[in-house]
Amino acid sequence: MRKYILLSIIFILILSEANAQRWKRVRYEVIYGAGINVAMTDLGGGPGIGTFGFKDIDLSQTRPGIFVGARYRIKEKIAAKLTISVGWLAGNDALTPETSRLNRGIKFSGPLIETAVVGEYSITKERLGSRYTFSNIRRFKFKYLNSYVFGGVGIVSFFPKNSNPTYRSNSEKGKTSSYSKVAMAMPLGIGFKYGINRKLALSAEFGGRFTTSDYLDGHSDLCSNSNDGYLTIMIGLNYKLKTARSGLPRF
Repeated sequence: MRKYILLSIIFILILSEANAQRWKRVRYEVIYGAGINVAMTDLGGGPGIGTFGFKDIDLSQTRPGIFVGARYRIKEKIAAKLTISVGWLAGNDALTPETSRLNRGIKFSGPLIETAVVGEYSITKERLGSRYTFSNIRRFKFKYLNSYVFGGVGIVSFFPKNSNPTYRSNSEKGKTSSYSKVAMAMPLGIGFKYGINRKLALSAEFGGRFTTSDYLDGHSDLCSNSNDGYLTIMIGLNYKLKTARSGLPRF
């Protein structure tokens, strides 16, 4: 009798260990999706001098963005991700309640390209969805919802066009043609991922990009106390790839 009990305990331990290591079988993910960008610059925004804060958000100036990426799980709760995104930014002084900006009357719009490497840490454990079915779509199951925080570094190229590029005042510094159109970007935010099945998951990320440039909008003020940045909301579809014995992804 004792022998059967011991064998049962060993079997349960082996099965538990196998389940615990299941994440290693799908370490790689391919991601693609779309979302919106919100400019946080000197042009437009809320009352007061331009700062990187929620009071400066102007929802009417949101612009679209698309991205592709790849994720590799280093540990069960730690992952590294590479993303390449293309989007647009816009801002308009005519929409701000701040008098000095309103009188200035400049607006801008333009594309940007970002390449970033970020690290992710899972707050809640990620679980794989049901095998090859979409039952988790028809009925939400909280246990398949994974939340994580992320942070990293990247390079952003931007190409703003101003409606009034010849505007000059005592508050403006620099010439619009003298600044670099490449800067470092530091992504920081939170994400959520929901397992549809063992191969697919939906993700949503909310984050900010802090940059080393004050010219994302092609303009900089002497009284500005921070560099430009932008907020992003991205929805993605994640496709998991099986890990081969060599450790490389198996397509």
